[in-house]
Amino acid sequence: MASATAVEPGLAPLWFRLPPGFVDLAPDELPTVRNQVVADIASLCSDPSVRDQRLLETDLLLNLLSELPMQGITYLAFGLHTGGDAGFSTSVLSIADVPTNAPTSTLAAAQCALEMVLNPLGSVVTRELLEIPCGSPAALVTCLLPEPPTEVPGHKRDVFQARLGVARPTGPHVVVVDLTTTTLELADEYAEILRGIGQTISFTDPTPQRETHNRSRIWEALQ
Repeated sequence: MASATAVEPGLAPLWFRLPPGFVDLAPDELPTVRNQVVADIASLCSDPSVRDQRLLETDLLLNLLSELPMQGITYLAFGLHTGGDAGFSTSVLSIADVPTNAPTSTLAAAQCALEMVLNPLGSVVTRELLEIPCGSPAALVTCLLPEPPTEVPGHKRDVFQARLGVARPTGPHVVVVDLTTTTLELADEYAEILRGIGQTISFTDPTPQRETHNRSRIWEALQ
C-alpha cells in the first residue's frame, strides 16, 4: 500500500494501492523520470514516427505535472503502461486534499461532485456515484480537457482526465484523485484504473505491521 501524507494539521494520512506501472515522485525528479521513459519507449517502439509522437505526449504530461500547483497536493506519480495502438501509454496521477464549507463528510462529497460536474476542467464525458469499501461517499467524473498548447506544429493532442472525489470520514475535506492521459483510445481503461484505486482507499492503516517494500518503478509495466 502507498500512502499520501496529509498537508493540514488534524487530517489523517490516506492509504491506497496502485497497479503496476506507476512510480511515485517529487517535482525535482521529473528530468530523471523523462530519461527513463525515453529509454523505455525506445525499447518498446521501433517505428520512429510513433515513437516521436509518444515522446511528445510524454513531454506534454510531464509539463502538466510540473505546472500543477503544489498547494494541497499530497502525492504525485507517473505511469507507463502496456496497451494502445503503439503498445504502451503514459499517464499522470495526482492526489490532493480539497477543503469545502460543508458541515459533514456526506455533504462535502456531494458539494465536490456537483462542483466537478458544473465546473469541470473540460467537457464532461461520464459522471457517477461510487460505493467504495472504506464507506466514504465518492463520485467519479471523466472529461476531455481543453487542447493544451504545443511548441511543435501539427502535434496537438487531446487529453483525457478521470477525477475521483472521496470524502474524508469527518470534516469538510475531500480527497481528489486525478488520472490524466493523452491516450484517448484507452479512456475507459484509465477510468477503470481509477475506480480500482478508489476501491483500495483507506483512512486507517490497513496493514499496521506490514513489511517494508521497495517502491514501484515505471519499468514494472514492461515485465
